[in-house]
Amino acid sequence: MLDFFTDPYKDELIYSTIARYHYYSGNVDFRDTIEECFGKRTMIPTLEIGGNFEYLSKTLGKRYDSESLIAKHTILPYYSLFIDEKAKKEILEAIKYKGSSSIYTKLGIIAGGICKKAGIFYCPICVAKDIKEYGEAYIHREHQLEGILLCPHHGTLLKQYSLKRTDVSKLEYIRFEEQYLNFEAEETEITDYDKHIRLAKSSYYLLDKDLNATCKAKVFNQYRYLLYKKGFLKGNNTVNQRKLYEAFISYYGKAFLKQLASEIDYHNEYNWLKVLSRKSKRASHPLRHLLFINFLCENINDFFKNIDACKIDEIKKRDKVYAIENANANKLKAYKAVILKTINNKALTRTDIRNKCNKEYVYLYRYDKEWLFNNLPIKVKASIDNRRINWNERDNYYLKLLKEKYEKLIDEDPVIKITRGSLAKSLGILVNIEKRLEQLPLTKSFFAEVCESTEAFEIRRAKAVIDKQVEFDIKNIKMWQIQRMAGIRTEHFKNIRYELQKYLEEKQVKTDYGGKKKT
Repeated sequence: MLDFFTDPYKDELIYSTIARYHYYSGNVDFRDTIEECFGKRTMIPTLEIGGNFEYLSKTLGKRYDSESLIAKHTILPYYSLFIDEKAKKEILEAIKYKGSSSIYTKLGIIAGGICKKAGIFYCPICVAKDIKEYGEAYIHREHQLEGILLCPHHGTLLKQYSLKRTDVSKLEYIRFEEQYLNFEAEETEITDYDKHIRLAKSSYYLLDKDLNATCKAKVFNQYRYLLYKKGFLKGNNTVNQRKLYEAFISYYGKAFLKQLASEIDYHNEYNWLKVLSRKSKRASHPLRHLLFINFLCENINDFFKNIDACKIDEIKKRDKVYAIENANANKLKAYKAVILKTINNKALTRTDIRNKCNKEYVYLYRYDKEWLFNNLPIKVKASIDNRRINWNERDNYYLKLLKEKYEKLIDEDPVIKITRGSLAKSLGILVNIEKRLEQLPLTKSFFAEVCESTEAFEIRRAKAVIDKQVEFDIKNIKMWQIQRMAGIRTEHFKNIRYELQKYLEEKQVKTDYGGKKKT
């Protein structure tokens, strides 16, 4: 048992605590400190989590238990909420009795490779406050989280400590020294500041609150419930991925997501937004979970406050009762008033009213369908147009529209698959074309010429990735990197690898000898 130990401060990483212990103990060799704390001389310090906590807690006596140290003085709580119970137990056991080197994939730290932090970070206001209160600065765990740029307490831009772990021996623990700290808060204008500070506060919430009773399954159920509340669940209980993607991109903007290495390729079936909204076993980075939570919920506290009460037993089909919530009398009254006010506009049809008051219409359809149908305008019978259609003229007209649409789609970024649907749906002519395609020979021929098979689309998608890599003068481009960036399954990639390798070589030759950029 140690004669004394530097008690960890609020949210201090255990790494920082041991660095202070080494300083005050008078030890010269860090291996002596490591042996005193962990019982062996060969353990490599890790900043964010560490290991062998069970031995450390016994060395400290009854003052600390290993699980309390892990919960309050590592960043594990940031990750553990979003992994399943079995993996969580395995990870905890590894950290308690071994080290943390084997747990990163399970935590989702490697998954996605999000905004890696190369050094140790601090908030200038926090360290000044710590020195005033405790006489010394220490390493806060909330400042080391990947993707977090701001201090959750003061909203200031985090600074990187001038001494890096690569500058010292791999056995050395770095302690904050006042002479190397910069106490001036940056006044740099930060794009999307509100989104960044919300992420910082949300990430600290995960560290600060005791969420042990919350598990991945409960988080997923809450996702489903909020997706339903926001209208992203279809009648068959699946997520409307296109609608969700468009709303999510509209909410954050592509530039913000790119800054956080969290771009979304809609056509990749395993993009992280689809993974989170489906019941997937894949690990996703906590930062992406927070992006999703902040999109679904105004306040992270609200997300977790009622998480145990949230049960989605079943969402039955459209003409049956929903088991998610009981109809609220005040809500019924308010929604009926909205519908009646809208109906006063005599020019609106039932479809117009449904589109205009979608939320109210859907709620009343589920809970008081009889009242709704009794008050909606009388159905208007579709008039039959008996005029003869000039199909040659219609064919040429459709062809013109489709060619214009094709020119736009082919330049889209991210790449969109060229199909009948992607070409014709937004033009409002898809249904007519599908019914009358045999009477539209030019249109049919155009579809045959430009519509892509899955393989053709994957080739074009991969070539677009290659073009970008070459354009930015990326060296030593590997085919596995192209596969991952293009989001192509391994069994599919095998079939197109040769063609892509040849394309890459041709592009590199042209860049090297035919059109090298001026710098």
